[in-house]
Amino acid sequence: MNGVVVAETVRRCVTSIAYWAFVALLAIISLGLARFDRPGTAWPSLVSLLAYIIGCTAIGPEFSSGTLQLILTKPVNRSVYLVSRVAGVVSAIWIAALIAFSFELLGRVLWVGAVRLDIIGAILINTFVDTLLICALLVFFASFTRAYFNIVIYMVLMIGLGVAQGMVSMFRSMSGTLGAWLATHDIVDRILASINSNLFPDAPPRLDWHWLLMIASNAAIAIVAACFIFRRREVPYGAD
Repeated sequence: MNGVVVAETVRRCVTSIAYWAFVALLAIISLGLARFDRPGTAWPSLVSLLAYIIGCTAIGPEFSSGTLQLILTKPVNRSVYLVSRVAGVVSAIWIAALIAFSFELLGRVLWVGAVRLDIIGAILINTFVDTLLICALLVFFASFTRAYFNIVIYMVLMIGLGVAQGMVSMFRSMSGTLGAWLATHDIVDRILASINSNLFPDAPPRLDWHWLLMIASNAAIAIVAACFIFRRREVPYGAD
């Protein structure tokens, strides 16, 4: 990992007015909703939204603009550069998550008096790992597409899997050969559910080390695959 690339990536994010406006919104929402009984009411979803926004910019735009050609003339290994970019983006997202977490704790001290650190801490750790997977997948898709196509692929897959599961349920309830086969064979449901739980997981309410290990492993696989493609992709001269 290259510290200069990580620091520069974090600097790009945290010096943005839009970033701090979003973080301020996170803080206000976390503080205000802390009066409710359910911890982590809104801020984990907003942190995931931030991961979509920042994560899709990790490497894709540099291919399309041609700036990657200049970057890779420096003595930085491509895989090291990619991993460093992911680390920088994830660090910026985790900073926002920590701020939201801190303001929820503050709000619970002010409004409720009961912090419930075990539950909120578990939500924070789950959010850390979940956003790592989001960024890893976006970087993987960006390693073989043009700028911002990665977020399109991500959203199409996420929505498409939900639609596919709904269609399988609909066809199962219909009469005919296909409906009868689906009613007696759940392999299609299990395949779709497995893909969905691995790529777009729902975080458990408490710490689940098996879930954390699964998500971290999936993120690592996505980053390794991205490095493999990134090392072999032709660097554009100008627009991709």
